[in-house]
Amino acid sequence: MMKHLVFLLLILSIMPLAALPKIIYSATSAILPGTGELALGKTTQGAIMLSADILVWSSFFALEKEKDNLTDTYKQYAKVYAGAPENMPASYYQNLQNYISSDDFNRYQELFARNYYLIYSYNPEGYEAYILANTYSDEEGWSWQNQTYQNHYKKLRRRTQKAKIYQNLSVGALLLNRVVSVIDVSLTNQKAKEPLSIYFTPTSNNGLMFNVQLEY
Repeated sequence: MMKHLVFLLLILSIMPLAALPKIIYSATSAILPGTGELALGKTTQGAIMLSADILVWSSFFALEKEKDNLTDTYKQYAKVYAGAPENMPASYYQNLQNYISSDDFNRYQELFARNYYLIYSYNPEGYEAYILANTYSDEEGWSWQNQTYQNHYKKLRRRTQKAKIYQNLSVGALLLNRVVSVIDVSLTNQKAKEPLSIYFTPTSNNGLMFNVQLEY
């Protein structure tokens, strides 16, 4: 990615401004904020936007690494202190956070199923199917050694969720930086236009023609 960035900046620095269609400035700003401003000679503003984009990308990748590390940490923690098996779905780790043991979780599911399938609608087959699909076997079971370990697990999970939130915010910042850069380049292009030009051209009978050109 860095090689592509250096190549793009080199092209923009050596190519004459007149050789670039105006839409190219907006396109480059949408891809990499600040490059359109740099091509138009707004070096300070372009450098600020480009630097901001690099910083946000750095934060994005740092948060991605932190999120992965925290995920591995809370999974390993659950394995050691609750006997949780590895490579379980996300819902499993959420239930680890909410229930002290898989037996506690299973009892809740059985109570719900009994009230609905056996008391409210009396459907024994539905009850058995629900229990089979929504309870954990002994191999999938867990049991926290005490509440303190589960509370620490919850803290690890909350830190992981915060990393996800901050990463989503960094994506929003990347998109916003692109929108601002495209708008800025578009406004700069409009200011650079000569809205009204007046000039003379010679005619075939040795006269002059008065011309007025209006750009919009």
